[in-house]
Amino acid sequence: MKKIVFILAISLVGISTYAQDTESRSKEKITKYVTTFPNGDEAITITDNSKSTNLELASSDNFYKYEILETSSHELVHGESNRGNACAIDKSQLEEGTYTLKVYTDDFIITSDITIGESES
Repeated sequence: MKKIVFILAISLVGISTYAQDTESRSKEKITKYVTTFPNGDEAITITDNSKSTNLELASSDNFYKYEILETSSHELVHGESNRGNACAIDKSQLEEGTYTLKVYTDDFIITSDITIGESES
């Protein structure tokens, strides 16, 4: 009888832990924006993890700055200088909504629309 109770207790703990783990993962939402060159190669990739405070921006080429603009008015909301081909963008600088992201390389200005949703930290 003790073995059965012990096995049931272990099983319930395992099921409970699995259910909590599954629940926490289901709240995490990862959105990926990919902008391509006309030949189909990836130009930039923006990854937005709802549980992170940052957007991850990666470019196929080094870029020296990026700008985030209001889509309707094209007013600058946020922008920074950069060295290299990747950076993290602090989402706390942005309200929920849709924006235009411009990434400036030596040869191109790469443009992509992004949507910032409510953070689920």
